[in-house]
Amino acid sequence: MKARDILTANVITVRVDVPLAEIADLLVRNRIGSLPVLDAHDRVAGVVSEDDFLRRIETGTERRRSRLAEFFTSDAVLQQDYVRSRGLRAGDIMRTDQPRIGPDAELAEIADVLERHNIHSVLVVEGDKLVGIVSRSDLVRAYASVADTRAQPTEGDRAIREALLLELASQPWGRRLENTIVVTDGIVHLWGQAVSPTERAALRVAAERIPGVRTVQDHTTLTGPASFVE
Repeated sequence: MKARDILTANVITVRVDVPLAEIADLLVRNRIGSLPVLDAHDRVAGVVSEDDFLRRIETGTERRRSRLAEFFTSDAVLQQDYVRSRGLRAGDIMRTDQPRIGPDAELAEIADVLERHNIHSVLVVEGDKLVGIVSRSDLVRAYASVADTRAQPTEGDRAIREALLLELASQPWGRRLENTIVVTDGIVHLWGQAVSPTERAALRVAAERIPGVRTVQDHTTLTGPASFVE
């Protein structure tokens, strides 16, 4: 199984010039920990996460060094701290050294990256273009989907998944960001959240209508009404 089989393609992104207040609002309202940052050419420029809001002058949490520590700290580092604690846009505080993987990365490789860098999710890119994101939750869901059969996705399974993702993306209710779809041996596994039984039914029907689908296994949990940003 590869990144392309489990990644979340419907990812919220921001531009480098987006104000931090807007980014904080997106993180809170969508209950996510990070956002990819794109440049004017839709290339991945970096990532802004909750960690980047820890040291802010507005909350009185900016990094403070003793005079002695400042003496032994380079001007470049002090300047960087100044920008990160006072910058107003995504480009000021984003991390540019976050690891990235390709869509054909094996799950073992993804697990190594997440563990080695102690991160919750990793960007999936082709060249400099964002394809999606794979999170720790996606790996757990992938395991649960194949634990009994050890079946690996075929090209037919990948075609089913792609067709279902396209169908859901075309529906205003089908853009739930934290949901995961795994397809193995013609069986569609639906993971994540649904706010109502009707949403569950709509997800199931969308999957059942895809040619080649043998059955649908619904693992979603009902969470009640929620507000999501497209």
